Amino acid sequence: MFDKMYGKCFGIIKTVGAAIMLLLVICALTGTWYMFPGGEEVSRHQWDSLWKNFLAVVLCGALFLCFHKAEKRFGGKVCRILSGLSLAAAVIWVFAVSIWWIFSAERRPVGDQAFIYGGASYFRMGDYSFLEEGGYCHIYPYQLGLISLVELVYLVAEPLTYRPLQVINALAAVGIVCVGYGLVKKWSDAFETKCLYCVTISFCFPLFFYTPWVYGDIISIFLALLAAFFLCCYEKREKKGWLAGVVLALTFAQLARQSTTIVYVAFVLIVLARFMKKRDKKLLAAAVISVALPLVIFSGIYKMYEVRSGTEHSNGIPIAVTLAMGMQESRQGCGWDNNYQKDVYNASVFDTVKMQKTGMQELAERVSFFVKNPVFAAQFYGKKILSQWNAPLYQSVFFTADYRQSAPPQEGSLARNVDGTAFWAVLDICDRLQFVVYLGMLFWYLLAGRQDKGILRQLLALAVIGGFCFSLLWEAKTRYILPYYLFMFPCAAVGYEELLKKICSYWPRMLKNKKRL
Repeated sequence: MFDKMYGKCFGIIKTVGAAIMLLLVICALTGTWYMFPGGEEVSRHQWDSLWKNFLAVVLCGALFLCFHKAEKRFGGKVCRILSGLSLAAAVIWVFAVSIWWIFSAERRPVGDQAFIYGGASYFRMGDYSFLEEGGYCHIYPYQLGLISLVELVYLVAEPLTYRPLQVINALAAVGIVCVGYGLVKKWSDAFETKCLYCVTISFCFPLFFYTPWVYGDIISIFLALLAAFFLCCYEKREKKGWLAGVVLALTFAQLARQSTTIVYVAFVLIVLARFMKKRDKKLLAAAVISVALPLVIFSGIYKMYEVRSGTEHSNGIPIAVTLAMGMQESRQGCGWDNNYQKDVYNASVFDTVKMQKTGMQELAERVSFFVKNPVFAAQFYGKKILSQWNAPLYQSVFFTADYRQSAPPQEGSLARNVDGTAFWAVLDICDRLQFVVYLGMLFWYLLAGRQDKGILRQLLALAVIGGFCFSLLWEAKTRYILPYYLFMFPCAAVGYEELLKKICSYWPRMLKNKKRL
C-alpha cells in the first residue's frame, strides 16, 4: 500500500507541476508583463513575439546539440575540463557584473531595505525606537530575524553602511551559480547539461541586478539551494552531516526571508513521502528539527530584543489582513500592495484583535463576492498570477535602477541607460530566457520525475508548485517569484537533457518503421 502511495506522490508532482508550467509556457509565449523604473509600482502588459521565443528555443536546442556532439568528439576528460571552465566563466561573469552594478551608482537602500540595515544600525547604537508602537519592527516583528543577521555584519563593519551587505549579496549570487551547478552535476553526468546551465544562468539579469538590494532575498535563495544540494548528497551517502547542513541552511534561510516557509513545507512533504518507501528515521528527525529550530531561534531573538530594549515584542499584523489585501483590486493591480495592511494597523490603534476582526470580515466579503462572480474571480486571479510569474525582470530594474532618491550613474553609461533605452533590450533578453527556462521546467516535470531517481531530488520542483499556489493567496509582488525562478535553472537544464534522451530513444524506432514500409 505504501509503495503505491509513494508512486502516487510522483504522479501528483508531475501532473500538478506540468499543468502549472504548461500554463506559464503558453502565457510566456504570447505576452509579457513589465514595470518601468522611476514610476509607480504598476505592472504593464504587452504582447510577445512568437517567432523570437521559438528562435530562442531553437538556438538553445542547437547549443545543446553542439555541446552533445563535442562530448562525443573530445571524450570525458576534456569535457570535464571544459565544463569546469564554463562554470569558472559563469562565476567570474556574474561576480564582475554584480560588482559593476553595485558600484556604478550610489543605489542607497530605501523603503523596507532602509528599515532593515537602519534598524540593525540603530540597535547597535542602543536606539530601539523601531520596536515601539508604530515602529517598523512593531508592524513586522518577523523582520527581526534578518535584522539580527545584519547586526552580526555590523560587529565588524561600520553601522549605517550598506556596501558590505551588497558585496555579500554579490558573493551569494556567485554561490547560487555554484550550488546550481552542483545540483546539475548530482543529477546528470552529461557535459551538455552542465554547459547549458552555465550559459542560461549567466544571462539571468535579475540575479545580479538584485545584488544591491539589501533585503535578504539573494542570501535566502542561496541557502535554500544549498539545502537542496545537501539533501541530494544525503540521498547518495545517507550521512548525518549532510542532514545537519540541510537543517542549518534552511534555518538561516528562514531568518533571512520568511518566505522560505514554502521550501520548509516542500521539505517536510518530501520526507514524509520518502518515509513511505524507506523508514528513514534520521531524515524524519531532521525534518522535525528543521521545523522546530527556527521557532526556537525566533523566540530567542524576540526575547533578546525584549531584554535589550525593555519593550515587549509585537505580534504584528495578522495573516488574515494580508490575505484580505491579496484579494483586493487597486490601481497597483490584482492583489498587489495597496497599503491596506498599514491602514488597518493604524485604524486599529495597534490592537491585534481589532486587526484580526477587520481582516476576517474583509476576507469573508471578498470570498462571497468571488463566489457570486466566478468570471470576475477567474479574471482577477489570472491577472494576479501573470503579473507576477510572467514578468521576466522580476522588478529587478524597477527597484535598483530608480535614481530618484540617489545619485545616478554617469550620463551616457550603460548602467545609466538600463532605465532608459537599454531597458527594452534587457527586457527582451530576459523575456526569451524566461520562456526557455519555463519550457525546460515543463520537460523536468514531464520526463525527470521518475521513481528510480528518488523523490528527494524533487524538493525544488515541489517548492515551485508551493510558490505558485502561495502566490494566489498572498500579497502580489513579482520580486517574490524570483526564488522559484532561480530554482528552475538546474531543473530546466536536466529537463532538456531528458527530452534529448527521449528523442534519441524514439529515433531508431522511427527509422526501423520507415525501412519496413
